[in-house]
Amino acid sequence: MSSHVVIPGQIIATMTTEEESFLRGHGTYIEQMEGDEANANSAASNIQMNNQDRDDDNDGGDGGDHSLNINLAPNNQHLISSTTGTITRTNKLIQVIQPNGSFAPQTGDPIVGRITSITSTKWGVSLNLIHGKSGGAASLPLTGINLPDGMQRMRTSADALSMREVLKEGDLISAEVRMVQGQSGVGGGGNVVLHARSVRCGRLENGCFVMVPSWLIARRKKHFVVLGANNEEGFDGIQVEVLLGCNGGIWIQRAMLELEDMNESGGILEEVQRIRNDHAKKSCSMEERIVLARVKNAIEALKMVYCRITPEHILMVAKASVEQGYNVVDMLRPDVIVKITDCTRGQHIEL
Repeated sequence: MSSHVVIPGQIIATMTTEEESFLRGHGTYIEQMEGDEANANSAASNIQMNNQDRDDDNDGGDGGDHSLNINLAPNNQHLISSTTGTITRTNKLIQVIQPNGSFAPQTGDPIVGRITSITSTKWGVSLNLIHGKSGGAASLPLTGINLPDGMQRMRTSADALSMREVLKEGDLISAEVRMVQGQSGVGGGGNVVLHARSVRCGRLENGCFVMVPSWLIARRKKHFVVLGANNEEGFDGIQVEVLLGCNGGIWIQRAMLELEDMNESGGILEEVQRIRNDHAKKSCSMEERIVLARVKNAIEALKMVYCRITPEHILMVAKASVEQGYNVVDMLRPDVIVKITDCTRGQHIEL
């Protein structure tokens, strides 16, 4: 059932017995089957009241034993889709997820967000960074980050007072979803709690940001990937790191090769912070800027044709733009977008 696509008004399931019961989820509604009213009337006629040991003289009427025998017909119901989407089922809960719906966070999802507010113990983070739209609020508690000094200790009032020195309003960050309080998540007003204790999490600097619809980003094993490591055409030996956030935020930056080696060996926090600071202070060369711009325009082209954004598709579009002789500034022309994204049509990517 989970792989089926349904349209509004289509019957998803039918309940005729108690064993076949289900729970209505988002994107569905329940409708009674025809003939239920007649079944209800016949059920009411089957109610029998038996009075035993009734006193013939109406004395001690309170001592009578009254029993109700109710024989109700099965509650026949249809579960019908109210929107277009795919069916997902969790035990008895059935819901229809729209392909272009709001971001529904799950525990462990990597995201790219922007700091919007600071309170006494947490940062407010916006997960919906599309211009002109609001919503998608999350929170990053003070206990969910690594302290600048690298110490593992209890947070104090001094740490709370210096929160703006760590992250301030307007900063872009990468984080992971720690928990979702409430079933609705971002789309329905649930509270999303983040944490940024991983080596890859924290403030994002000296790179390029792209926002795409969240349904173009599929959940995969690795969301932080390195492009150009195999000397692909169009990268000129320059490696680029891309973070594909499940909320639709994509961050592109020059690869931090020292940090890649440290991921395997497990470096200390102070060394990680030094590498990130050096990366933020070092300006990109002209060759690196051209490669970053080509990757960004490849993502924008995939976004324009509503193609699933994966590392494989990004490489294919960037390579096609070089092979067809297009400069970076020409990649977003409507006629060029159709040509350089033609290689992605009909491709099946293993996630």
